Amino acid sequence: MKRRLMFGIMAACAVSASVAGYKYPQRMAYRSFLPELEETARFADMGIPLRTVFIANTVCSDGRPYCQYPPVWKGCGKYDFAPVDAQLGDIIKASPKAEFQIFLDLNTPIWLTRKVHHDSYNEITHALCSPIYMKEASDYLEKLVRYIETNYGDRVKSYTMLCGYTSEWFERNLRQSHVKNLAWRKWCAERGLKYDLSAPTESYLATGAFEGTVYDPATEQEKIDFWKFHNWIISEGVLHFAHIVKRAGGGKPVGADYGYYMIIDKDPCGVGNLDYERVIASPDFDYITSPGTYTGRSIGGGTGSMLVAGTCRRYGKRFFFSIDQWPHSLKNPYGRAYFHTLGDTLAGNTRNAAFVLVYHADFHWFDMWGGFYKDPEMRERIVKLAKIQKRFANDDSPPYADVLIVADPDSAYGRIDPRMAANDELGRNKGAHCPEGFVPAYGCGEEFRNRINHIGVGYDVVSFNDLPHIDLKPFKAIILSDVWTISPEKAKVLREHVLKDGRTAIWAYAPGVSDGKSVDAKRIRTWAGVDFKTPGVTTTAMDGWKAVYAYDYRLLTPGKFKEVLKAAGCHFWTDEPVPVMVNGRLLAIHVKDGGRKAVHLPRRCTKVMDLIADRVVATDCTDFEDDFATPDTKIYETVYEK
Repeated sequence: MKRRLMFGIMAACAVSASVAGYKYPQRMAYRSFLPELEETARFADMGIPLRTVFIANTVCSDGRPYCQYPPVWKGCGKYDFAPVDAQLGDIIKASPKAEFQIFLDLNTPIWLTRKVHHDSYNEITHALCSPIYMKEASDYLEKLVRYIETNYGDRVKSYTMLCGYTSEWFERNLRQSHVKNLAWRKWCAERGLKYDLSAPTESYLATGAFEGTVYDPATEQEKIDFWKFHNWIISEGVLHFAHIVKRAGGGKPVGADYGYYMIIDKDPCGVGNLDYERVIASPDFDYITSPGTYTGRSIGGGTGSMLVAGTCRRYGKRFFFSIDQWPHSLKNPYGRAYFHTLGDTLAGNTRNAAFVLVYHADFHWFDMWGGFYKDPEMRERIVKLAKIQKRFANDDSPPYADVLIVADPDSAYGRIDPRMAANDELGRNKGAHCPEGFVPAYGCGEEFRNRINHIGVGYDVVSFNDLPHIDLKPFKAIILSDVWTISPEKAKVLREHVLKDGRTAIWAYAPGVSDGKSVDAKRIRTWAGVDFKTPGVTTTAMDGWKAVYAYDYRLLTPGKFKEVLKAAGCHFWTDEPVPVMVNGRLLAIHVKDGGRKAVHLPRRCTKVMDLIADRVVATDCTDFEDDFATPDTKIYETVYEK
């Protein structure tokens, strides 16, 4: 089957969202940018023979090559597969039973950057709009995967496609170009849209009619459509290449470092990952790869993924979690030090692995530039975690959560990207701030997720479009902080599925200010229960539900969240404000400060087992106590009464 190249790239095939279960068991791997052959052999001896291998032709942002072997992609139609043999052959010598997860670099080598006039590392949307790039990258990818399958196919478990900034399909250059303008015209023509021949400029996109932060569809629909186009380019690229890999790879699982919604920069429009739902739904796509959130990495934080795990689960797709935190024993050259003692390294990495186990993700121990896992105590912990992972590899227990966080890409298209905001004479992002001086875009799901992580409740994250397709009965509170656009269709979903059964809905800034056709602050009262900019945090009894509203998201502190969620009837697993991760079989608790802790279960348990210490903690109980170190992470198996 042939697919047209960009412009254009193929249109994704939608599939039923009712896929049940996962296609393969959970997987654990070892990864490094360096060969790290001795460490590869050690991990195999530790029960982890799966090795992630990055076949790359480019360098990272600090100038180091992503791959220590020579480039494979030499020129137009020119490939040298000897470095592939050397790279995989060296690993096989060190670890004879090695299996591979192959990471495939699609960024432009320097010669291709010169040829197409765009560096995909910084300008991925521009490269994807170049017919030359698409042809050369497609040919290279197909030849490479077929070569790997022919020679190493019995060892390969999956393929992951990398491109864009940090190889994570990010856009970092928001200017326009000739090829992108041509693509914009074609995209608009196919949808019957009549805008200027050139795509909107950065300065034009940098202002929003409503408080400088939200676009008014009545007068600024072109801006909204441009962001949809911008994100569509990247999703089309992912799907185009996924189809090639799926076909050349004999149907093996295919994924990408992509789909980041809960992101540190709070600029989802410009990053370009907002069309993730269409990618996840594709039969050519099997998993999304993501590191843990950067804002929850410190000891005492609850970690979490930058993607929307519930949407992956809805379609029966895995997400892949990269554990890549620098240990206490190594200086982080990027200036982010989260672990300062051996206890931090053990507790923090166990917390990260616990998140993976609870949410049924694949993961690798990412030894980035080497030396991450040299401590004997950390090696011993990894062995224990590997045994736990194998024991629960086929488990698909849903998260045990009564708080739901809703991501809404549709609303995100309608707010300005803070990076593009107009600056005042002092260089401040004037356009990104509402008149009161804060940036309301920062009230997005990631920020609230981090606060929920500090009050001892279980949570899940889904997309707005998932709401009609999942069972909402367990959820006492639903955080809708990102839902600023509420069309009549979305209003129907909210009324029929969400705003009922005594549930609490938590809103921030301007819920429903846009109905998809115009903006009007008077609409906010319909959802918030009070007028726009009502001071403080308000709780209003609605028709069968409660509305909690804060114009300024900063007022919804962990303490205020705890008060709101207690009133909503949510279950608190601990008396202390600590992160918990929980599904129907596993309960993980992470603490910064140790001591004797009380744990409260939602119903009677016949046995509680500490899986790290391999000991029974309690039997026939609804509450139990346990001793925690400073810091510590416990992973319990909970066997509930049937």
